Amino acid sequence: MKTRELILAGLLAAIIAVMAPWSLPLPLVPITLQTLIIPIVASIANTKISLAAIVVYLLLGIIGLPVFAGGASGLAVMFGPTGGYLWGMLVFPLIISSLLAKQRSLPVLIGANLLAAIIQLLLGAGWLVLASKGMDWQTGLTAGMLAFIVPAIIKVALVTMVTVMIARSMKLPLQ
Repeated sequence: MKTRELILAGLLAAIIAVMAPWSLPLPLVPITLQTLIIPIVASIANTKISLAAIVVYLLLGIIGLPVFAGGASGLAVMFGPTGGYLWGMLVFPLIISSLLAKQRSLPVLIGANLLAAIIQLLLGAGWLVLASKGMDWQTGLTAGMLAFIVPAIIKVALVTMVTVMIARSMKLPLQ
């Protein structure tokens, strides 16, 4: 990566780290700002930069900085019941940035964000079931995915609005 790309990835990682700990606590899985800020990053930066930013963010949490939901951190969180949602964050740049690289349009922006959100929720719910002893798949998918579909759709709408505003202000192409 070029110096400029490294600096941008670091800056975006710092923004994610500041925003991500904010959450609305729920019984099994909190609603977090991670899944709002990370798709924005993936929507405005290319795949390489957004993936680097998210990897740096995850590494900051792994080494102990309180950057995960609720100020959590460490390997125990990454491999605990909600760890799949964190690993699933890597899906956002792989889907959103990659699809937008092919065509920067509003329908692609919305569709890519919806697809990434659903896959991330599915990965998180699957991990939740596997990491929670005794949880059946129906409970895991209901509590870990279906309960978050409406918030995910609202976040996709917010991501779309913010991305369009950023694209306009930065004169980025978005049809």
